[in-house]
Amino acid sequence: MISGYGKFFAGGFLSLLVSALTISPGTSSAASDLSKIREDLKSIDWQVRVASVERLKNEKDEKTVNLLMEVVSTREERTPVKVAAIQLLGEAGDPRAVEVLLPIFNDATLNWECPALKSYTAAALGSFRGDSRVVDALISGIDDRELLTREAAIRSLGRIGSAKAVPYLIRVLNDEHVSIRLSAIKALGEIRRPEAMPYLERIATDEKDPVVKGQADSALRGFLQNGGL
Repeated sequence: MISGYGKFFAGGFLSLLVSALTISPGTSSAASDLSKIREDLKSIDWQVRVASVERLKNEKDEKTVNLLMEVVSTREERTPVKVAAIQLLGEAGDPRAVEVLLPIFNDATLNWECPALKSYTAAALGSFRGDSRVVDALISGIDDRELLTREAAIRSLGRIGSAKAVPYLIRVLNDEHVSIRLSAIKALGEIRRPEAMPYLERIATDEKDPVVKGQADSALRGFLQNGGL
């Protein structure tokens, strides 16, 4: 038989446990409260909508992905809200997301609205290997008019590791923008195709910029550690 004090202690302990679970950092309510998030996404305050999307972080179930795709596909939605959803779709890695991300990346008019939208989309597309449409789109992004988009496309090609991208990455090793050169060197180091080695060796030997030279050295060390393959 539990004493009155024991009952009070047990009840208090349970209350504390419930409270701890409720406010525990990193705990998401997305699985059980999508309807509340949907309601918050109707708020006229875009910051509330961004916060609602961010509550879906670490959730990769079908309903969550569907909701994120809805947000991204809503043409009237503010850019910061879409960017938050795009990042989470990249983290989720659900192949269905490609169907909403590619149209954004391939839309030539979006640069006039906000270059960040396409650059974040390029970064998210780096999570989808094995889809030739993604590789082709990112290769086209190497020549985008916006620097941020070019950098993100190159970095994603490195993450994907497609050999098809190598000639295009070699071509921009002499780009006027140092950030593009650095991104291309890093991507070639990640893809590790032997045809890229002579170009990286030339940069490591002749380059005057110490940062670029260091990036080439680092890429070449990766080749040596992996047998140049």
